[in-house]
Amino acid sequence: MSHTLHVVDAFTHRPFAGNPAAVCVLSAPADEAWMRLVAREMNLSETAFLHPIEGGWSLRWLTPTVEVKLCGHATLASAFTLWETGVLPPDQPARFHTLSGWLTCRRDGDWIEMDFPAKVCAPCPPPVGLADALGCGLVACGLNGMDYLVEVSDEKVLRGLKPNFTALAVLPVRGVIVTCRSESPEFDFISRFFAPAAGVNEDPVTGSAHCALGPYWQAKLGRADFTAYQASERGGLVKVGVRGDRVLLRGQAVMMSRVDLRA
Repeated sequence: MSHTLHVVDAFTHRPFAGNPAAVCVLSAPADEAWMRLVAREMNLSETAFLHPIEGGWSLRWLTPTVEVKLCGHATLASAFTLWETGVLPPDQPARFHTLSGWLTCRRDGDWIEMDFPAKVCAPCPPPVGLADALGCGLVACGLNGMDYLVEVSDEKVLRGLKPNFTALAVLPVRGVIVTCRSESPEFDFISRFFAPAAGVNEDPVTGSAHCALGPYWQAKLGRADFTAYQASERGGLVKVGVRGDRVLLRGQAVMMSRVDLRA
């Protein structure tokens, strides 16, 4: 039996940037062991599997090694695929039931807005070994049960990080978000995200990390809307709006390829 997957670069308006995700649209739930093999075969930070249910779509996200509870770029890629392939008309919201509840995506021209839960980080002492693993001093540290979020002194430090991924992988979290103010007036803050415990040493652009970054910078800067840049090698732009216990993430996407999987 064959299946078609679409590969989408998310949080970018140009090819070969942003964060690539594979999207597999199914007619019914698939065998979990098969999904894990497909995610490993695609070898992207996430592969999304969705099928129709009452009220929308069931959506699951798998890395090459684990299933995750929240993923922004693969959600954006999933909605984009439904609209681009004509499964949904562009004026109809894409609603997904996930391990993080219902998530809604809406299209506005070239932009897609996603309504996600805020993942506020409570201040905490940095765990033993975190600063050494990152190779820099830490201005602040927080934890939201999913990730550590740390602020570093400036953009030069952030962009120059060469973490010890083996050391980061033993932390009891999905990953580590590193952030600082941007030196460019084009962006309010920048970030990087490391998740070796989930099989992804550095994620190119991480929507779910901005569910923590939005509230963090809201508390520091006293406003709710931001333009953010994730400073990975590929790079990507995320517009962030904090709305109480929700975070609105806006990004663009590019359809890159179609994979006909013969298994």
